[in-house]
Amino acid sequence: MHRFLPALLIVSSMASAQAGNPAPLNGIWKLTQLTVTGQATPDLPAAELFIVNGTLRGRLGCGAFAGTIQANNGRADISVTPLPPKPTERCLYAVPGAFHAALNSATRYAVSFDTQRLVLLSAKTRLTFERIGYVTPAQK
Repeated sequence: MHRFLPALLIVSSMASAQAGNPAPLNGIWKLTQLTVTGQATPDLPAAELFIVNGTLRGRLGCGAFAGTIQANNGRADISVTPLPPKPTERCLYAVPGAFHAALNSATRYAVSFDTQRLVLLSAKTRLTFERIGYVTPAQK
């Protein structure tokens, strides 16, 4: 029976590598705090992230953004860009700003033990999020 253990470990590691990011990151997150070292904290409207298997999208006030997140073992690589508003809308948050820069500069992450808090960190910024919902990844 112990012959099957190595095969099981290989299959399980392949499945986790394909996921894009650890399961505790999947969810709907609300920004609770943005801290920038050495600068005044930007005054931002409500912001939410939706993370599902390596994709990241969200809202910042009237604006929307989308991108990718690759996270593993406390390291993160995030790339987001604002999405253009509808032709009949004007939105201050549809252009790259402090929030987008803070997300893109994040290189580390931490999820609380109860998976209800997410912190994204860079050398100069800390974004703290609270889980407000869960998502179910689509099966491929």
